[in-house]
Amino acid sequence: MRMDLHCHALLQVYPLGSVPLKTYLPDGDIDLTAFTFKNMEEDLARDVCYILKAAEQDPQFQVKNVQYIQAKVKIVKFSIKNISVDISFNQIGGICALCFLEQVDQLAGGDHLLKRSIILIKAWCLYESRILGAYHGLISTYTLVIMIVHIINLFHSSLPGPLAVLWRFLDYYSTFDWDNYCVSINGPVAISSLPVIAAGSLKNTGNCLLLSQEFWQNFRECFSVQIKAPKNTGLQFPVKHLNIMDPLKEGNNLGHSVSRANFHRIRRAFSHGAQCLREILMLPAESMGAGLEKFFVNTLDRNGRGERPDVPVPVPAFGTGRSEVSDLCGDYSSYSTALLCGQWYLNHPPAVPLQPSTSSLVSQFQQKGSTGVPFELTRCRQHTSSTRSKDVFVPGRPPYHLYTWPPCYLYPQPLCHLYTWPPSAAPSGFDRMGRPRVTDSVSPQTKIVDNVD
Repeated sequence: MRMDLHCHALLQVYPLGSVPLKTYLPDGDIDLTAFTFKNMEEDLARDVCYILKAAEQDPQFQVKNVQYIQAKVKIVKFSIKNISVDISFNQIGGICALCFLEQVDQLAGGDHLLKRSIILIKAWCLYESRILGAYHGLISTYTLVIMIVHIINLFHSSLPGPLAVLWRFLDYYSTFDWDNYCVSINGPVAISSLPVIAAGSLKNTGNCLLLSQEFWQNFRECFSVQIKAPKNTGLQFPVKHLNIMDPLKEGNNLGHSVSRANFHRIRRAFSHGAQCLREILMLPAESMGAGLEKFFVNTLDRNGRGERPDVPVPVPAFGTGRSEVSDLCGDYSSYSTALLCGQWYLNHPPAVPLQPSTSSLVSQFQQKGSTGVPFELTRCRQHTSSTRSKDVFVPGRPPYHLYTWPPCYLYPQPLCHLYTWPPSAAPSGFDRMGRPRVTDSVSPQTKIVDNVD
């Protein structure tokens, strides 16, 4: 399905969130973003929805429950093989957040301390305390991740593992003065000082924080398109019940979705969790394991029975079989490619005027061959090899994403020479091959996307 969407000249699709970051739970959903030309998001969202509804009739896709959410951020929701999928459009901020979290994870070290802590704390918040879910007026997943980054940034020297991060997380936020302070990535900020402090919330104000001033300066250079300098427009930070500053978007309160009733529910959950975990950690070593199993009873009951919705073959139940260490290394080079792709689409108008609605994407699905596959998609498959990398579909032959964008076979031939990829002058913070320039202290191991048959 994703490969078919790539064959359309106006779309490039990339994964977002917990799946590429490798912090997803077994029954979590998949987030994708489709980059297209500016101001075309609504039309293409409708077209993608049309395609998915047509795919509901094709048993090979197993697509169900297609919905189009007409919010500020257009989202197409559906399930495929019982796995929930969300497709957003032109969400370059999500790619920027992915790059940011990958860098923080590598800087934190500790055998992916950040990612393992996210998995553990997210499981507790979702299964044990039921406080995760922005749609229900609770904490969003990204908000929770930033809260965890805040803990690791402040207390990294005393956090040997994910359980220590969970304990510090519960203890810290259960006693946090939410009435007078908001959470920023570098420490608490007095609400009375807003919005002055909000504009400079990325600055490191101490010497013992994990994220140094050098880190933030380098990050601003690499992602200057997303993180812009504040303007004298009276930028206001909207104070709510749960106030958490977005480190990547000035003036954005990540806790805005939390209602008053749910705010008190969340505080009670943190307090109860901190008290229970404190008692468990004070038990004798031989009793601590049983106490932790009880602390995560719902998590183990739901995910420890050897069943997963996305795996047809059962996996060993909790406490049986062999334990395998997961590879949590992210594919930073593909994130960089996605970021540059998004910037290109948003900074270039289409080469020819495009008619609103009734776009070619829908018309392609009205030209079906005997196989039920759109004629245009069949033509694309005949001219390309199915080359894939870990997280991004790359059309076959040369790695087009390194040289020309979009690939020539996706645009009429006379239009291909109008845009070259990468541009002659690479964006600020990137080298000429499109890779972010980062300092040695936070440099990820960039690897070339391999072509796999």
